Amino acid sequence: MPPVPKPSAHLDAFLRDILGGGAALLHEEEASAPELVRADALGWSEAVQRGFAFPQVYSHQAETYRRMSAGEHVIVTTPTASGKTGAFFPAVFERLENDPEATALFIYPLVALGQDQRGKLDAFRQLGSFDWGIGAFQGNANAAEVFREGVRMVTATPDKLHWALTQPAVQRFLSRLSVVVLDEAHSYRGGFGSEVAGMLRRLLDLSRALGADPQVLLSTATIGNPAQFARELTGVEVQEVSESGAGRQGKRYVLADHGGQPRRFWDGVMQAAIRRELKVLAFFRGRSRAARLYGTYRASPQYAKHAHLYMSGTSDREGRLNEFRRAQSGVMFATNALEAGVDIGDLEVVILDGYPGSRMAFRQMAGRAGRVSPGLVLYLPALDDRGLPHPVDAFYSNAGNFRELLLGPLEKAVVEADNPFLAPRHTERARVERLSAGLEPSAPEAQARSSPRHWNLRGEGGAKFYVIEEGEWAKHGAACFNAPLESPAQHYALTEKHVDAVFELEGQGYRVTRWLEHPNGTAILAEKHAAAGIYTRGLYGAAIQTSNGQNGQMGDWQRRGPLVFRHGEVTVRRRYTGYTLLKTVFERVCAGCDREPGLSERTCAACGGRIQDRMQDHKLSEHLFDEATELEPLHTRALEVGIDPKSSELPDAVAHTLKHLLQKLIPERVACDENDIAGAFREGRNTYFFLYDDWKGGLGVTRRAFEQMDELLRRALELCQKPCCQDGCYACTSVSRCYSPFYASGERRPTSKAATRLYLQELLGVSAAQAEAQTQEVAAPLPVPVLDSTWAAQARELIDLYGLSLPEVSARLGIPSREIVRAVGEQGPLRLAHPSFGEGVLMQGAGSGDARTALVYFPGVGQKKLLVKVAGLKVLGQRAAT
Repeated sequence: MPPVPKPSAHLDAFLRDILGGGAALLHEEEASAPELVRADALGWSEAVQRGFAFPQVYSHQAETYRRMSAGEHVIVTTPTASGKTGAFFPAVFERLENDPEATALFIYPLVALGQDQRGKLDAFRQLGSFDWGIGAFQGNANAAEVFREGVRMVTATPDKLHWALTQPAVQRFLSRLSVVVLDEAHSYRGGFGSEVAGMLRRLLDLSRALGADPQVLLSTATIGNPAQFARELTGVEVQEVSESGAGRQGKRYVLADHGGQPRRFWDGVMQAAIRRELKVLAFFRGRSRAARLYGTYRASPQYAKHAHLYMSGTSDREGRLNEFRRAQSGVMFATNALEAGVDIGDLEVVILDGYPGSRMAFRQMAGRAGRVSPGLVLYLPALDDRGLPHPVDAFYSNAGNFRELLLGPLEKAVVEADNPFLAPRHTERARVERLSAGLEPSAPEAQARSSPRHWNLRGEGGAKFYVIEEGEWAKHGAACFNAPLESPAQHYALTEKHVDAVFELEGQGYRVTRWLEHPNGTAILAEKHAAAGIYTRGLYGAAIQTSNGQNGQMGDWQRRGPLVFRHGEVTVRRRYTGYTLLKTVFERVCAGCDREPGLSERTCAACGGRIQDRMQDHKLSEHLFDEATELEPLHTRALEVGIDPKSSELPDAVAHTLKHLLQKLIPERVACDENDIAGAFREGRNTYFFLYDDWKGGLGVTRRAFEQMDELLRRALELCQKPCCQDGCYACTSVSRCYSPFYASGERRPTSKAATRLYLQELLGVSAAQAEAQTQEVAAPLPVPVLDSTWAAQARELIDLYGLSLPEVSARLGIPSREIVRAVGEQGPLRLAHPSFGEGVLMQGAGSGDARTALVYFPGVGQKKLLVKVAGLKVLGQRAAT
C-alpha cells in the first residue's frame, strides 16, 4: 500500500517561488482514506500473494478479482493512478497457475506502455516464482520466437497482431488463450478504435474457433459510456467496476498565468523543482514547444541534468523515463505520448500547457500528480501568435468552467465495429485467417479470392523514418537504424526533418543534409550545426478535389435559402511546399542595460530599466522547394457547405464561424471522436468549405452529418444566441482547434458571432422577436468592453469586481496579458457607487459567477460585503496610482 503522504508545505513553497502570491486556486480535491480488503481473505494461492506483495488490496481490486473469478468479462474504469494494474494481475496469474496450458494476451496501444507494464508483469512473476516466460510482440519481433513453447504471457500492440493471426505460433497460442487484457482501452476510439474493434473480433473469433474461450478484461480511464464502449470494441457484454477504493492524497488545481513573462515562469519552475526537490511533468499539445524548452534548459550547465524530454519519435524513450524516475528532482517536458498509463509513482506536480483537446485527456494528465503524496496541478493557458489566450483556455480559466472540466460529464468513447467502410476488409481478412488455420475447406473458389491489401490500423503513416548523424552513417551504415537520433512520424519528418531543416536534439544543433531510401526505411542524414535558437518549420497545406469521374462523385446540392450543401467522395491532396526559417527568442533581459535580471525583479535593479520577458518566434526567411512533396492522395467522404456571398455583409466571417459551429456540433450530434473530422476551405472560394472524414476510405461521420444538417443548423443558431459574449468564445462559437485560421495570403480569417446569428435567423425563418425570446437570460451580465483609452479601467473592473481571470480578460479585450498587468498596476483603487451607501472603494473580491462578493469600504458607513450580481454597484472614474 502507498506510504504515508508527505506534508504539502514544499508544494506551497514551490508555488510561491514561481507565481509569488498571485496563484489563483481553481479547485481543491480533498484527501480521503482508502477502502481496503485483506488479501488473504480472497483465497489467493501463496504464489499469487507473494507476487502481489501487499497484505491488503483496494476494494475495487477485490471486486475485479471476484468478477473475473466468476468468469465475467470486466471493464475497470477507476481514476488514473488508482491501481488498475493490481486489479487484474492476480486473477490472470491465478488462471495460468491453475491451468498449465492456458495463455494470456496483454494488448497495449503504445510500445512504451507495453514495455512499462511488461516490467511489472515480470516483477510479479519473479516474486511469485512462476515458471513461465513472458514475451513482447512489438517492433521487429518475430512471431515464432515470441510465441514459442514455454511463453504463456505476451504483451503486444494491436498493430503487430493485426497481420500476425495467420502465423502458426500465434494460432497455437490463441488455441489455449484464457484471458485477453486491453489496458488503456480508451485509446481505441474513433477511426483507430473502429479498426481495432475489427481486429479484436477476428482475434477472439479465431481463438474460439480453435477451441479456447477467452475472458476479456478492459482497463480504461473514466469515460462517459464504459459498458457500451466495451461492447462495441470487443463484441462481449461486460460488467463495470467503477467505484475506486484507492485513497486520495489531496490535490490542488491552480491557474498558472505567467502574466506575459514566460521566461521568468519556466526559469522559476526549473529552479523551484531543484530547490524543493520536486519532480515536475509538463504536458504540451505541440512537439515543437516541448522540444524547444527542453533544448534551452538541456544546453544550460545549471539545468542540464534536471531537464528531461519524452515525446513520440525520440530515441530510447524507456531509458529517458527511467532516468526521470531515478532523478531526485527535475522537469520532464512531454507530449501526450506520456498520457496513457505510464507510471511515475513519486510525481507531485503536473503542468498542462494549454487544454489538451478533451476532458478525458485532461483528467488523464492531471491524474499523474499526487499518487503517493499530495499533488499540485498547474493549468497554464496557451497563447496564440498575438499573445492572446486560445478561446478554450480563456474559457477554462474561469473557476466555474474549470470545475465542470474536472467534475462534469466526460466525452463518450465512440467506436463503430460495423462501419460499412471498414468492416468488409476485416471480414475478408478473417476468412484468410480461418483458412490458414484449417477451419474452412480449401475450396478452389476460396483459394482464388485474394487476401485484402495490407492496411494500417491507424489509418496511414506506415512509412518509417530515422534521423541519423552523417558521421555515424559513414562508420556503421545500416546498423544506425537500431539507434537513431530520432524516429519521427511521416508528417513530422516532412515538416521538421526535410532537407536543409535545422533543429536541436539534446542541446545540439543539426542540419539535414539528405534523405536516403533503404529497405529498413528512410534514413534522414544530418550533420552537427551551430545555430542557437534557429529552426525551420515546414510549409504544407491540403487541397480538396471533387470529381464526377473514376474517383467517385459528389451528391446533388441541397438548398436551404442562402445555404447549399452536399455530400460525396473527395480526394484530399496534401502537399509540402517549402519551409520557413525562424529564430526563437526566449529571454528575460533589461531593455536598458541588456542585463539578465533576477526572477523577483519587476524593474532592473541595476539601471531601473524595463524588463523584457518573451518567448516569440521571429520569421527570418521563407524557402520554397524546387519540387513539392505530395503524399498519396487521401480518398475519403466529405460534407461541402456553401454560403451565398450576397446573404451577409460579412460572408467570409459567417462561413468561417459556421465551419467552427459544425466542427463543434458534429461530434455531439453524430457521436464521433472530434479527431475523426478535419476541414478546409475550397480553393478560391472563401464562402465554401469542406468537413471531411479524416480516415482513408471514410468513416461515415460526414454522411450522418449531411443527413442531420437541418438539426445541426438549428443547434448552431442556439449557440449563436447565447449571451455569454459578443464576439464568440468557447462556450458558443469558438473551437479548440481551427483547421483554416488564415487566408492563403497569411492574413487571419475573420469570424463573427453576430453576423452568423443574423444569417441563421434568416435561413431558419426565425424573426427578431422570436430570437430575442429564445435567447438565454443571465442574472448579472458582465459589461461589454468598448476598447478606447479606458480599456485599462475596464480590465481592472473585470478582474477585481467581477472576478474574471487574467486570461479571460485578455481574451475579452483582445490585449495580451502582459500589457494588462502593466496597465492595471498603474491604476488606483477601484471606486464604486452604491444606491444606498454612496461612494466607496473596493477592498477585495471573493468567489466567482453568481456567488461573487465584494468587500467595499464606504466613508462614514464602514465596510460592507455585497453580492455583486444584485448590489447595483456602479464603477466610477479611476484615479492613477500615486
